[in-house]
Amino acid sequence: MRRVGFLAVVLLLAAAPDERESILQADRDFDKATAERGVDGWVSFFDENGMMFSDGRDIVKGRAAVRDLMAPGLARPGHSLRWTPAGGEVARSGDLGYTWGHAVRRTQDEQGKPATRYSKHVTIWKKQADGSWKVAVDIGTSSPRLPCSG
Repeated sequence: MRRVGFLAVVLLLAAAPDERESILQADRDFDKATAERGVDGWVSFFDENGMMFSDGRDIVKGRAAVRDLMAPGLARPGHSLRWTPAGGEVARSGDLGYTWGHAVRRTQDEQGKPATRYSKHVTIWKKQADGSWKVAVDIGTSSPRLPCSG
């Protein structure tokens, strides 16, 4: 439950709405860069010491390890990974925040048939000296489907 406590603290210390929008936009830009440039786009959004936590895999730390983890999937023909942030908050200090949402990964199985997998994620962001947001921690878990809208 440590993660829930951390997120609750960030929520209680929420920054101004324009900061919240900036982190949501960073997440949307992260999605777009990944869709357009694959693993190069993905890695470009990570802090130098950024970490990934994903189902059934060891924790990876640093851009090189993140690249090694993500490159095989993102380079696969017919593969796509897309998401839209569903929410997020920024600490009052303005230098740390998180986004969360759902993702869809489309690929082909061994027989070449289309396959779709869903996931949930929380991304913790650190603001850089230049004002940009970089991923400090990305946590993803599989999900049976996207949530119902409405």
